[in-house]
Amino acid sequence: MRKSKEKKEFNLKEILGEGVNIKESRKSKIKKDREFFVYLVNTLVEIDSRTDHLITLGVDLINYEDPYHNIIEGLVFKHYGDVEGEVIMWWLAEKRLPGGKDMTLQSPDGIDHPVNTPIQLYNILKKISKLIKDA
Repeated sequence: MRKSKEKKEFNLKEILGEGVNIKESRKSKIKKDREFFVYLVNTLVEIDSRTDHLITLGVDLINYEDPYHNIIEGLVFKHYGDVEGEVIMWWLAEKRLPGGKDMTLQSPDGIDHPVNTPIQLYNILKKISKLIKDA
């Protein structure tokens, strides 16, 4: 006898009872936000690398890809804000350069922060966001 591979949906309130309120923890939300950001930035780096590779092969799809890049850039600015969006776009542009391996951002207090990885970029953007909100 075969077991059904259908996904069975269930409602937690039916199992746990009425009056149960399920709320995602702050830590879980932060983790999801960080994971999404890292995925987004890594995907954008891969897209840029693929475009650069195609250009070296003599295939220029920039006119085709530009509208998509504009949409993505617009969504980045809409979601993260003007200052953070500028930092993200700067980081992506610098990553494309051959010498773009050791990058730093200087905070208003004069401290240099390394931003060589998407996680480091995420962390400095959180600091920038806090400074903007506190100003």
